[in-house]
Amino acid sequence: MSSSSVFNVDQLNAIRDAHLEWCAENSVDPKSPLGIEAAAFLIRAFDVDHDDVEGLVAALDRHIEERGSHVQIGSTRIPSTDE
Repeated sequence: MSSSSVFNVDQLNAIRDAHLEWCAENSVDPKSPLGIEAAAFLIRAFDVDHDDVEGLVAALDRHIEERGSHVQIGSTRIPSTDE
């Protein structure tokens, strides 16, 4: 994904509104690591195929779902370098 590096005020507002809406719907602190990851995704996703709040939120939902599909609950743990 790539997007333009310069956003106008309306575009920034759409990204901000999508971020806040998605975080509220998913009980995520916007300043948490997941909230920051979501904001970064929205910035990258804007203007690729999504330029409104609804499209951005839907794209982020798909991204998070895809990301979660790679997690296997109950799999063996990964050893730490401190062990």
